[in-house]
Amino acid sequence: MNVSRMSQAQVLLIKAAEDEKTLRANGLSDSIVGFHAQQAAEKLIKALLSQLNIPYERTHDLGRLQSLVAAAGESLPATPVLLSELNDYAVAYRYDLLFQVAVPDRSELMETVRLMRESIEARITALSAAP
Repeated sequence: MNVSRMSQAQVLLIKAAEDEKTLRANGLSDSIVGFHAQQAAEKLIKALLSQLNIPYERTHDLGRLQSLVAAAGESLPATPVLLSELNDYAVAYRYDLLFQVAVPDRSELMETVRLMRESIEARITALSAAP
């Protein structure tokens, strides 16, 4: 695909895939895995918003982004890990230690991102095909 002709949604899907791939790497700390799960979810939501031509602010707050999706009459899939549980990985745990916190199961993080990706990719495909 010609990079100069890619939509913002397509770019965000590619970047989310990079974060999702990182989730499968061995030897990463819980905070790094959580960070990439949050980043993948954030980019996926922003990809959908981009495809819908809905402006969004520069934020890592998945709840705010999810509200924009809902306001557009769209929905995100139910996931094993609530998106609100991922917010702290975006900033707080990048600069602080992760102590005595119930960390989501890695397989549940991967499943959360997979479900979001499949749902959002399908919706973007449907929106792209619409006249």
